[in-house]
Amino acid sequence: MFEHVISDSQLFALSEQSRLEKYIEVEQPELKVRNIVRLTGDASTRHYFRIYLESHNLIAAVYKEPFTDSPFCDVTELLQKASLPVPKLFAVSGKYAVILQEDLGDTRLQDWLITASTDELKRAYFEAIDLIVGIQSASELAIKTNSISSKLAFDKEKLMWELEFFYKHFFNSYLQLEIPASETEKLIGEFTSLSQELAAKPRVLCHRDYHSRNLMMAEGKIYIIDHQDARMGPRSYDLASLLRDPYVKLDEGLVWQLYDFYIERIDDASRSRDEMMEEFDLMTVQRITKAIGTYAYQAAIVKNSIYEQYIDPAIKTVIASSERIKKFPILREMLRKQLRVY
Repeated sequence: MFEHVISDSQLFALSEQSRLEKYIEVEQPELKVRNIVRLTGDASTRHYFRIYLESHNLIAAVYKEPFTDSPFCDVTELLQKASLPVPKLFAVSGKYAVILQEDLGDTRLQDWLITASTDELKRAYFEAIDLIVGIQSASELAIKTNSISSKLAFDKEKLMWELEFFYKHFFNSYLQLEIPASETEKLIGEFTSLSQELAAKPRVLCHRDYHSRNLMMAEGKIYIIDHQDARMGPRSYDLASLLRDPYVKLDEGLVWQLYDFYIERIDDASRSRDEMMEEFDLMTVQRITKAIGTYAYQAAIVKNSIYEQYIDPAIKTVIASSERIKKFPILREMLRKQLRVY
């Protein structure tokens, strides 16, 4: 059993599970814990555990550093006020860097779709798009409540950072290629143009990582998780993230059926359908290019090879979207050269 008195340096020298156990002992002694099991993490710096209690279970998110303000808690409160389905918070400790939350089980949308019928898949995606509309409808609430999400944005700098992250970790870290300076300059020029164009679009609240691995199927409906990075951005951001998700291969006809459903739901008379469709493809290029960088980073730096299988589908998606809008030929050709090479 740990002693109650422990310094911060000693606390964060412990393993994540030992720190969680210390937190429960000191701050949640009334919990009747039967077992604690570490869960397989995603592309995150947080560590997750399932806490088995006598009457129910909880999920613990254990962070690397202590915190004063938690973006996850802030955005959770915002989405709850907007009547959106997110896991309930049980307890928060910045000192121990632990958040206890509702256990929604282990069934992600990605997993659930494996055995779903065509009709079930459509209904799930209609529901997921309705949730995107709900998130966007909370834009004014985010500003009114001074949520951290209203102070962050996909501005030019953020969009460029993501594209440069892709360049560094896909070409350098993962493929270990040295790109000629002249070609790099042309590619950065395309990245700059893409970032400027998207940064100029009207902004709404975005989840920022809205895809089939961050949507949980529980109690017969979809729950939103991993929403701590919410920020203001183009209306098509979450839609592109969902419909062009490399984790799930959707039929192209269904993609556009779902796209039309979204357009009908938002009823945006300020822009034409063609303008909205171009933004969707622009956003797909930026969002999925960044995703390739994340997969490459996980494979090359974190040594997590599970994401390698999604690189090829993501490359094909970026190529298709850039061809449709007849932009970014340098990026398109550089990616095409890498198909099936790795």
